[in-house]
This record gives sequence, C-alpha cells and structure tokens, in this order.
Amino acid sequence: MRIIASIALLAIPWTMALAQSGESPEAAQPSLADVELGSRDELVAIVEVSSGQEVWGEIHVRLNHKYAPRHVKNFVRLAEQEFYDGTLFHRVKKESFIQGGSPTSRDDDPKNDGIGGPGYTLPPEPNDKKHVRGAVAMASVGDKNSGSQFFIDLKDHPSWDGQYTVFGNVIEGIEVADRIGSVRTSAERPVEPIAMKVRVIKRRRPLKL
Repeated sequence: MRIIASIALLAIPWTMALAQSGESPEAAQPSLADVELGSRDELVAIVEVSSGQEVWGEIHVRLNHKYAPRHVKNFVRLAEQEFYDGTLFHRVKKESFIQGGSPTSRDDDPKNDGIGGPGYTLPPEPNDKKHVRGAVAMASVGDKNSGSQFFIDLKDHPSWDGQYTVFGNVIEGIEVADRIGSVRTSAERPVEPIAMKVRVIKRRRPLKL
C-alpha cells in the first residue's frame, strides 16, 4: 500500500496566498525553522486533535531536524502560518496509520480530501529513521513528497523503511493517534470529522539519567 497524496491543480503557493491576503511573509516574526539549534535543543510539534466541540488531546512530535532538515523547516513554516489549523485527518487505516494535512479537507466536499497541498512538492530526504510505531513521515506524490500531507504510523512497518521520509516521532500522546485510528470510517475516511491545530515549540531536550 502506498501512502500517497494527490496535488490539486488549483493549489497556490502558501506565500502567494499570504500576499493575496495582504500579509507579508517578510514582515512575520523570525521562523523557528531558521533558528540555530544547540546540541540539546529540539523542535516539538504539538498537534491538538478535536472532533466537533470535543478536544481529544494532543500529539507531541519531536521533529528530526538533523535527519530531514528540509522537511522539518517546511513543516515548521507551515505550522507557523496556521496552514494546518482546521484541516482533517482525512485518511485512516485502522490500527495501521492516520494521514492528514490536506487544505482541501476544510471544505464540505469529502471527495476532494487528500488532493490538496501548499502548491509544491518536496524532494525525498532518505535517512536511517525507521517506520516504527509513532514515526511521522511525508506522503508521496510519485517520486516526490507532498508539501504538507503527513502520516503517523500506528504500528511498525519495516517494509516501508526507506520508502518515505521520516521527519519526526511521537513522544507523547500516541493514545490520541490510536483513538483516531479506531474510529468508524467510510472508504478510509472518518465518518465524523477529526480536525487538527498545530504549533511548534523549541525546548531543551531532557537529560537522560
């Protein structure tokens, strides 16, 4: 099974969308994507999950900036621009993986869920990170990677090692991902919408005792 994401022909670069809205990317605060990180510094994405008015909890993802720097920079910039906020986990393979990050999932047309992106793709960044339970990787678009759609492994998938760019790992809240992976679906789409909101923080990595 391929974890794929289609590209909508009407997708426009996110920076262009900002310009059209009257906002200037250059005027924004310095991005965490460009911050120099020390040996104990790490970037953590906090994915708040909700369904309707009920907040299910948070999934904390340690971003692997040393292993997939381009993917991490891209993910951080999109999160800071609130690109992911309000998008859905549009694809669920029960007890296997969950996928989200398509901007077209915000509208009322379920048929276009999974075909959206920021208007560009990313070249793969092969690394040694494995597809273990909790790994976070980018969906593929042919021989490229989606610019925004990602998936979380709910179990080990050793046969996927090297096929997708793993750019993060869940360090807290895997039970929230498991809950998404257990919902009722129709053609792998959750029957009830499950939305996300993403922010990224920089912190010092805890010392191992």
